[in-house]
Amino acid sequence: MNLNFKISLLVFSVPILISSRSDNKPIIANDNELHLIDKGRKIENYISFYTSESNYENIKAVDGQKIAVKSATLVINGDTLNPERIRTHGKSTLYFRRKSFSFSLKSEATFRHGEKTESFKKFFVLSLAMDRNYSSNRLAFELMEKIKLFHLFYSFCELRINGQSEGICMVIERPEDWAIKKKKSPFLIRRGYDENIEKIESGKTIGKAEVRHYSSCYNQIYKSLNKYKGEELYKTLSNWLDMDNYLKWLALNFFMRNGDYTDEVYLYIDRSTNKFNIIPWDYDDLFAMFPHEGRIESRKALGDKLIFSSEDLLDKKIASDPYLYKLYLIQLRSVLTLLSPDTLKSAFETTYAELYPYYSKKEIISMSKYDSHKDTNLEKLKNDMTVLYNQLNLSRDYYLKYLESII
Repeated sequence: MNLNFKISLLVFSVPILISSRSDNKPIIANDNELHLIDKGRKIENYISFYTSESNYENIKAVDGQKIAVKSATLVINGDTLNPERIRTHGKSTLYFRRKSFSFSLKSEATFRHGEKTESFKKFFVLSLAMDRNYSSNRLAFELMEKIKLFHLFYSFCELRINGQSEGICMVIERPEDWAIKKKKSPFLIRRGYDENIEKIESGKTIGKAEVRHYSSCYNQIYKSLNKYKGEELYKTLSNWLDMDNYLKWLALNFFMRNGDYTDEVYLYIDRSTNKFNIIPWDYDDLFAMFPHEGRIESRKALGDKLIFSSEDLLDKKIASDPYLYKLYLIQLRSVLTLLSPDTLKSAFETTYAELYPYYSKKEIISMSKYDSHKDTNLEKLKNDMTVLYNQLNLSRDYYLKYLESII
């Protein structure tokens, strides 16, 4: 049995209750006891639109196909707005009864997340239909914010169609808008499988020649993998890609056992460095035992390396090249150090507090029966989050000690 699989079994199979005290209260694996309680948070965002009954039934029934929504009325947080376009959105979630949507409006809608307020004409509303207890994306986004990897606005919301609740959703800023409008990036892609470019977005002043240039820069990343090795390869890759952030992203995916991330990343040209930087995306497949390609396939490609998925050639090269892998382990140690028990505790408690008002309304939470993980409730949310929190703390402590012995 290889090292990484042993570690997987250790971290995800160790009983959370280590022993019992005389007062029958369990002793857990860390001293930072989790307090998942109602903190008086309110539902921050409401989105409601009306369409014909036939269109509504079609939205619910159509599988795997994006369709337009003909909306007569759209109300967001009390403001009546005029939509230019509303369409169902996503890939796998298109096969679920509760759909995700992309919105394009004639004027800006304002959304709240705690003390943050943002306004958008274009945004996504994610159904979270594959997100266990609707907590995974929220947890991952906050943890990535802590290590300065994620910058998009996000917030829970309730979506209603024709007066009926569609359950818990999440409003999220579009990656292309953040990169091109806020960061003034000239070019953005979404990476697909087999290193393909799945999607391209560019600034209004960017011509076809520049699009071809930046596309070529992306392709140079993969062309260099068989040409160079060691420090020379690292320096070459660093000409095109912010390697520190890429390695941090890989480290977080390993720590949170992200089952699907190869095609869940945007790369944009950072004006300050003129190289690609990353925007992580879609964290509803966390805490998986194995990546999508399966344990056998992954271990065949990676051996005992502490990288979760083997689907991308760049990631496999990082695992197989001793120089790159050592730099990766240094970033993994840095990520684990930044994600302290206090940081993990705060992320879990805040996520629970934000979900609490949605779970407290039967009409909203009853819609979970249509989703991948089926029915959920407050007790299940609390139990699952407690188990995950303790698992992550055990995992963090184990890997930090292990890294001390090999770096």
